[in-house]
This record gives sequence, C-alpha cells and structure tokens, in this order.
Amino acid sequence: MLSWKAAAVVAAVLSLSVPADAKVWLEADTLHYKGQITAQDNNHLMQLYQQAKSKPKRLVIQSGGGNIDLGMDLADFVLQQQLDVEVPDFCFSSCANYVFVAGKTKWLGENAVLGWHGNAASARWLDADIDGMVKDLKGEERQQQWQKLRAHYDQVIVKASQREALLYQQLGVDPALLTLGLQPELRRLATQQRYRGWTFNSSVLKQLGVKSINPGRADWQPKLHPRFKLMIINELSAS
Repeated sequence: MLSWKAAAVVAAVLSLSVPADAKVWLEADTLHYKGQITAQDNNHLMQLYQQAKSKPKRLVIQSGGGNIDLGMDLADFVLQQQLDVEVPDFCFSSCANYVFVAGKTKWLGENAVLGWHGNAASARWLDADIDGMVKDLKGEERQQQWQKLRAHYDQVIVKASQREALLYQQLGVDPALLTLGLQPELRRLATQQRYRGWTFNSSVLKQLGVKSINPGRADWQPKLHPRFKLMIINELSAS
C-alpha cells in the first residue's frame, strides 16, 4: 500500500459539465479523461485517438491517480503522441507522477490542485496487507502463501521502480519530485497538519525539470485547497 494513502477525491473537487458516467471522450481535437486511471479507460482513450481522423493534440485530465503501471502506460502514450496535458482542476498521485510530467506542454488551471505523495518504491505492500490476504489459511500453507505473496509484490515494486526511473530519465525530470515530501521533517509536518501529500510552486517545478508550464500565461502557483490539503514546497533545500 502507498505510504501516504490517497483519500477518495470528493466530487466537489472535480467540476465538469458532462454526464457522471462520461469518463473518457473526444471533443474536437481534445481527449478528456476523468476519474481513476484504469486499463479499460486507457484502452478506450487510445482507441479514440486511433479512430480520430484529425489526431487530437491535447489530453485534459482530472484524476486522483490509480495503478502505478497504468499511470505510466498513459504517460507513455502521451509521450508517443506528443500530447499537451491540461489539468483544469485536479491531478494527484499517478496522474501527477507520470501523466502530467509527460505532457509536451503542460497547462494548469488557476486553481488546479497538482500533488504528489510518493514514488513507486514507497508503494511497497505492508506485511499487514499480506496478513489480510492469507488470514483464512492455517499453519504451513499460510506461511508458504505469505512468503509467495511477499516475494511477488516486492518484485512488482522493483519492476515499477525501474520503469519509473527510465521514464524520468527520458523526460529529464529529477526523480526527487516524487520523494521530497517523504523527508522525515516534512512527514512529521504532514502528519501534524493532516496534509495528503505535497505540491510545488512553479519555480521549484522548473528546477526539478518540469518545464513548459502555461507558456505565455502568468505562472501557476499552488493554493491551499480546503478539502484537499497539500503541503506547498516553495524552495529546494541547499543540501
């Protein structure tokens, strides 16, 4: 499980005048993706792109994230098609980790919430999670299955971490983007203030290699959202 568990994004955070069940759709030359990143919706998005006579140039996404590998699948697609990525309202976890940073040009709404809460390595399954998976087994069978699951999920994280490192190398983005908020002093602050993760101002994002944000517009700056509090990192430590 993720070291900082992302709470479900309340409907009030996301606002679009589209039917509630419209999660992926094509409008003019723009692809739209709303909600958790899933294999089904990734496939639907790619089909819409392939079927479009005039190929879309932009992906507008509103998402609280989802499975790590599915987030990177979507990021790979964004990279392959050289899509701009626009976040009008909300992008967290795998959405920010992978999809947003992969955008050719990145657009953020004035009040957009953009946040992180860890990298692939920090998503390690806890022993307690595996305990729950084998709770109905007994004795040696339970121990064998526990060890098998522990090895499996550890390998899943190793592979995801390797893939993540390659993606960030390709993007030229500093992977510290995914871990700065996990420093002990910041984690203590996050616990005290009940932050759900962290975000950065535009200057720090640029220092970390996340560039081409709102070109020609005023710099986007994070705000403290009353329903989804994120710690705002305004400068990088000299160390």
